[in-house]
Amino acid sequence: MKKFATIALFTLGMTISAIPAYADDNDWGWHMWGWGNGPGSGGMMGQGYMGRMAAIDSNNDGIIGDDEAAAQVESVFAAMDGDDDGELTEDEYMSVRMGPGFGQGRNEERQKAMQERKKTRFGEMDTDKNGKVSQAEFIAGGKARFQAADTDKDGKVTPWEFRAQRWQ
Repeated sequence: MKKFATIALFTLGMTISAIPAYADDNDWGWHMWGWGNGPGSGGMMGQGYMGRMAAIDSNNDGIIGDDEAAAQVESVFAAMDGDDDGELTEDEYMSVRMGPGFGQGRNEERQKAMQERKKTRFGEMDTDKNGKVSQAEFIAGGKARFQAADTDKDGKVTPWEFRAQRWQ
């Protein structure tokens, strides 16, 4: 029950922070945390989109540092790990949705395609192919996506990098 309450509060916080999307974009790893409706979505631009960046930017300096990204990855892993065993099953990974729920004006066909992409990413993160994603595997995936977004390799993701990665 405590884990459910933690996940519920985390999800509510993400929703309130204008994080309207779902774990399904091929961007720097925001998909791991459930952000992004994909290119062209109304909620992508302006305040809502940058609200997602602000949710990660814990020191409010307008830049996401590697420490902030790592902390976010760890928090999301903890929220997804329903049985607190340090590994995510595919069911745990697939069942967590951060942001608005299904059926809130969303395209059902698109939601199905996003779920399939999410399932594929689970397999990619499971590098030892044991059917589970360890915390180390999850963190490695988040780190790789952060590094891909950090195009100038300065250890930070600026709003420009954040936005540009979104459209790749």
